[in-house]
Amino acid sequence: MGYLRITEQNIDVEHICCAMSNNQSVRKKEWLKARFHEGLVFYRSEERGKCFIEYIPAENAWHPLEAEGYMHINCLWVSGSLKGHGYSTDLLNECIRDSKAQGRKGLSILSSEKKKGFLADPKYLRYKGFQVADKSDTGIQLWYLPFEAGEEAPRFKECAKHTQGTHSG
Repeated sequence: MGYLRITEQNIDVEHICCAMSNNQSVRKKEWLKARFHEGLVFYRSEERGKCFIEYIPAENAWHPLEAEGYMHINCLWVSGSLKGHGYSTDLLNECIRDSKAQGRKGLSILSSEKKKGFLADPKYLRYKGFQVADKSDTGIQLWYLPFEAGEEAPRFKECAKHTQGTHSG
């Protein structure tokens, strides 16, 4: 299968694969447009369907992370009839190649103790060599894949790690 990189030049005419209503899709495209200059990359399959990866230098990630030098994967998604053909590996390998070319330390991505539909599958991440770097009180986990041994692991900022009891009533 071939893949297409969504850019500022083609985003208005290309499908972005996200499972959203048309209005939400328009807002998501506007959000992506505003992030391309921050290093955001969006690849999707040439075939119509939900098969894509979205990643950005961790310093520009919208998640509250301390992961300087890492590339953060916002979303890696393959669904439906596209599952089981190695497409997630293709997309992940492109992210790894691109991240290494940029001199990044490794990758980070969110998951959880138990599989959740909106987060990366922890079994897949473990299979690909990722490991848990940090955990939040809510069960969300920060996973990482360092490119070299001894790299400092990324972590959640305290505001994301400890969310219980932070609101006054």
